[in-house]
Amino acid sequence: MTQDTVSKHSGRSRICLAALEAFAQHGYDGAGVSLIAERAGVSQPSIHYHFKSKRMLWEAAMLQLAEMIDVDRRAQAKFAEFLSPLDKLKATCTILIENAASNPVLGQIILSEGQTGGERLDWLLRHVLSDVYYEFLEIIETCVQDGVIKPYKPSHVLMLLTGAAVTQFNVAPLVSSVFGDDPKSPDNVDAYKAMYLDVIFSGLINTDPEPCQD
Repeated sequence: MTQDTVSKHSGRSRICLAALEAFAQHGYDGAGVSLIAERAGVSQPSIHYHFKSKRMLWEAAMLQLAEMIDVDRRAQAKFAEFLSPLDKLKATCTILIENAASNPVLGQIILSEGQTGGERLDWLLRHVLSDVYYEFLEIIETCVQDGVIKPYKPSHVLMLLTGAAVTQFNVAPLVSSVFGDDPKSPDNVDAYKAMYLDVIFSGLINTDPEPCQD
């Protein structure tokens, strides 16, 4: 690979990362090309050189997000096979909290596009999010079938777990302004994980488990 090719890919990747952050924080309409160029440290013509339209840039940024998610999924897969379904569910929630605290773009993108709906959301589900949601849902369904958590509707459990895990990190500036505390500090993240696992799973765990009957 030539130095020019390396530089081209490096520049494209830098633009995608800057765009991902801008789309997460400002939404599709609010993230202008000038803002993305400033964050990427490139000129606007450079962005137009790599991406012929804002939509193409958005899709490339979302695919960059998909690569980031895939790294986490591969890391989880290394230990997940050795865990019980309940422990796997707890571990998945813990990782979700840690990721939301360190890099909240996934939750912010889901919040932004999930509220807007439409064709972009459909594209995002097809190319980025469907496997994530279905894998999470499958763990919950297994826990329900095994009788280790109460027989709530799995999709409701999924939305409860994900919403509770990421919301305060998605609105970290609001939390900081109201409470004068940084929700992303290591001590606060650890405290939140402990509370989350205690409160959420105390309500979910079936203390008299009996496998669901088909």
